[in-house]
Amino acid sequence: MPPETRFSRSRTGCLQCRKKHYKCDEKRPACSFCSLRRLNCQWPSGIKWFQPKEPVSSQRDRRTVRCVDNALSSRLPSLLGDHPFDSEEAKCAWEYYVQLVSSNVPALDGPDNPYRQLSFAALSSPVLLETIVCIATEHMLNFGLGSIPTAAQRQQRMLRTIGQNLRMVDAGAARETGRVASAHVPEYEALLIAVVLQGVVVAQSEDGVLEPHIRCAAYLMESLDLFDQIPHSPLTRMAVQRFAMVDVMLAFSRQRRPYAPRRFVLYKPDADRWDGTEPSFHKMTGCPQPLMCLFARIVHLARDTEERLGCAASINDLLSEAYRLEDDLRAWGVRYTRMDPTGCVRPPLDVLSECFYWTAHLLLARRVFRDPTRCPRVQHLTHTCFVLMDQLFTGCGPDSSLPQPFYLAAREAVTVEDRAWVQQKHASMTAYYREQQRNLAMRLTERVWEVTDELPSVDNVPALSPGSAMSSADEQIQTLDRQARLFIF
Repeated sequence: MPPETRFSRSRTGCLQCRKKHYKCDEKRPACSFCSLRRLNCQWPSGIKWFQPKEPVSSQRDRRTVRCVDNALSSRLPSLLGDHPFDSEEAKCAWEYYVQLVSSNVPALDGPDNPYRQLSFAALSSPVLLETIVCIATEHMLNFGLGSIPTAAQRQQRMLRTIGQNLRMVDAGAARETGRVASAHVPEYEALLIAVVLQGVVVAQSEDGVLEPHIRCAAYLMESLDLFDQIPHSPLTRMAVQRFAMVDVMLAFSRQRRPYAPRRFVLYKPDADRWDGTEPSFHKMTGCPQPLMCLFARIVHLARDTEERLGCAASINDLLSEAYRLEDDLRAWGVRYTRMDPTGCVRPPLDVLSECFYWTAHLLLARRVFRDPTRCPRVQHLTHTCFVLMDQLFTGCGPDSSLPQPFYLAAREAVTVEDRAWVQQKHASMTAYYREQQRNLAMRLTERVWEVTDELPSVDNVPALSPGSAMSSADEQIQTLDRQARLFIF
């Protein structure tokens, strides 16, 4: 080739020209080099890696800018020998998920972290691969490592792939008279995992909506008979665990019942089954499984209470059930009532578990016993939660599962000091994790504060009980919750 027509290395051209070190003329949809050679002309999506400009301070920060461990790094080349990625950017996003994102999703990272194991299973499952690449791309966008068009494109591809797989399940359910023949079909299990992981995608953006995804997950759970049996696959067990926790917490956020039926096998408080096996419900969610069962009872009793408003004959029954539930809650958490929350240094996961425990008491007081925000019991429980949450420094690991109890407790803050602490804690967590739904949660919290400030002082607040009418302020707050689109867990 004459010197005047020789190509030099391209830095902005298509992927084929970059690989061959040729200068690309950047014609779309295919450049001249690829057209002449009949090559598949692919273009980068805008995702780039860069070294962080800010100093890396904490131990967790240092871990998040390198591979999870040397063993994992050595495995990647062999695993990706004939990789299924449609572009180098998709491969880059997958590696980003393996190395960084997968450690933030569970409450406690570890060698058997199923969210990391899932990334390798995704290499042979298009619906899982599209989901993981989408999660990573959204996460990268929040840290300035990608572009909005790329994230939008990946989300569209993921939703399209999920839709195609859902139609396959519908066809199978029709053939099997309403239920898929086997819950152990890998394609069906992969689809359930992908749908459940939509919560991770939604948390990254401000315009995401989780409600349709959790309804879809409930449909799949019923179709696969997973409300009545424990799945054999560890990855499917992880998805079932995450669905259970998200379903209950979303029910509290929307002030409704969970989508899972009361017969759900995960509602049976068997710690040896769910917290003593891998993956551990406790380590994945930060909340012990027996405590999650108590959360489910609280949310159902709260709905029973609302549905029987003004019915005097039901008050005694509701009170009896509420007292039994409170006794069961205290019996389970007796170890927490015997310790000074400020007097000992404990593992962050244990502190997080106690945050969930006192949040359960707070929800029982507010949603079932109908204690007003300003009453002494609610304020004592709120302050107890704040003292515990203050021990979880940002980036410690389990604090990635803190948002749900944090924002539920934050709305009960009434003093200037407590509200200032809430705003400071929110800013710290958001700066580190950068999940956009946290900002929506804080705005809703501040709106709840405005409604609460319209209440009279605690001396003038009448005592309420199950079966009594809601205060006007609580009615406004309930409306705000049911209209909200946000969810973070």
